[in-house]
Amino acid sequence: MKSRAAAAALALLLGACAVAPPQPLPDLTGIPASFEIAGRLALRQDQRSEIAKLRWTHRGATDLWIIASPLGNEVARIESGPAGATLTQAGGGAYQAATFADLTGRALGVELDPADLALWLHGRAPSVASGWKVTVEETQKAGSVDVARRMSATRGEVTVRLVVDEYRVLGD
Repeated sequence: MKSRAAAAALALLLGACAVAPPQPLPDLTGIPASFEIAGRLALRQDQRSEIAKLRWTHRGATDLWIIASPLGNEVARIESGPAGATLTQAGGGAYQAATFADLTGRALGVELDPADLALWLHGRAPSVASGWKVTVEETQKAGSVDVARRMSATRGEVTVRLVVDEYRVLGD
């Protein structure tokens, strides 16, 4: 009886960890003006490694990142627009900066530009000036655009990995 209960518990646990198959994406001809992703962000810098959940909402010139622990507790929120960017950390700290990248540098230790990430996410190569080497390991077709499901970017001693669990185009 105990072995059946243990087997049932194990089956439930493994089922909870399963990755859902990707939902069909709309036909895209380019990078949409507004989109949202939910996924996981992993960062490795020298001997330091971090893993977080990420919900990113991009609407034109504005971006919102909600960064959560692997268990789902929100730890930081970065919002940016034409007037600048704000980092709000769980526990009360708030910081202002001129750019989104300045605040990801403060929160994650690595400056990430959402404009670059949007390009990489939608199959565009990074600019040489950015210094990032981007590898897309898995994509999903959305019309004439390949949307990344798994990608990594490396610059010097830093590697950033993004796994996209959900992607959707937002209406404007």
